[in-house]
Amino acid sequence: METMSSNEKQKIVDALSKKGANLPCPRCNTKNFTLLDGYFNQTIQQKLTADLVLGGPSVPSIIVVCNNCGYISQHALGVLGLLPNDEEKK
Repeated sequence: METMSSNEKQKIVDALSKKGANLPCPRCNTKNFTLLDGYFNQTIQQKLTADLVLGGPSVPSIIVVCNNCGYISQHALGVLGLLPNDEEKK
């Protein structure tokens, strides 16, 4: 399995910093975090009563974990301006 390049990670860190997402952990007030080495897709379900739908709409995101208490925060790539454009997808 390929890991994220250092360039990809730096783009994410820069985007989070640009948005002001550099405060301490909201649970334990620690300032040390780890960016998980990969992407996460949170599936969007149309109804709570429906069966689980795979391959439908999702929110591509990255995950940051507090090094002290393990608090997990998700950040949507679209809001950070990090979704690939049509040219990059090719």
